[in-house]
Amino acid sequence: MGVSVIIPYYHGNKYLENLSKVLADNIKEYEKKFDEKIEILFINDSPGDVLEKEFLKEISGYYRIIENDKNYGIHKTRVNGICEASQEYIWMLDQDDIVSERWLLSQSECIQKYKTDMVIANGKRQISGKDYPIFKNDKTLKDATTIAPYVAFGNVIASPGQCLIRKSAIPVFWMENILWENCADDMYLWMLMFGEKLNISYNPECLYTHVSTGENFSSNEKQTIYSEYKVIDLLRKSGSIKEWYLRFYAERLKIRNRYFFEIKKKWLAQIYYVVTEIIKVLVFWLVKYFKI
Repeated sequence: MGVSVIIPYYHGNKYLENLSKVLADNIKEYEKKFDEKIEILFINDSPGDVLEKEFLKEISGYYRIIENDKNYGIHKTRVNGICEASQEYIWMLDQDDIVSERWLLSQSECIQKYKTDMVIANGKRQISGKDYPIFKNDKTLKDATTIAPYVAFGNVIASPGQCLIRKSAIPVFWMENILWENCADDMYLWMLMFGEKLNISYNPECLYTHVSTGENFSSNEKQTIYSEYKVIDLLRKSGSIKEWYLRFYAERLKIRNRYFFEIKKKWLAQIYYVVTEIIKVLVFWLVKYFKI
């Protein structure tokens, strides 16, 4: 079960040395058990910028560099990489991701054991130097293999870097209908996969670290909300997601925008937050237990 590692590159030479080392460590652990091929594809989405190969010596012989003819954004760049991938499984990694040296081995063991289309690993969020689990327990991690939390709460996977995916399971609609607004192409992918009722499993091992700097929160949040509205349009076009799921998705985005940018009084925002969280939990239960 070979793996193609897809890494969009955007003015990222400062990340390459650390990334090269962690990938080399992963390959070393993986090859102790598996004979299949690992290939690493860097897709350069910053034309005119040259990847410093000096930083990639530790993965020499494993990587290729693919040049976009112009800046396409994250989704199209990932698609370009997947189209070039030759292996059965896909790992979409970002240039600044932090992962365990056991990522490839552990995820490959899980997907081999459960024979699924995708496996989601646990990880941690690093906020102001403190670590918090992405999924607090096996129950919340198991829930992430169903559509319910995505409809009710939003994207519960911190990054595609937590997931190992069978290439043939990636929906054709996602490959052919590009989200040009950066930020939510992963949520778009997960929703389509659930819409196609693919088989998804989970790995409780902590293999991924998502670092939050807290910088430019307002700008990033607005961009994410805008991108997710575009996701709703594309999901509606796909016809694979129930209409009321999409309507609640849109309502949830309105709630999010109102909470962060419209309600000025802190006490009122706190009340609003509690009420809306109760509504989200009710929606989660309706989707999970009643399959509405």
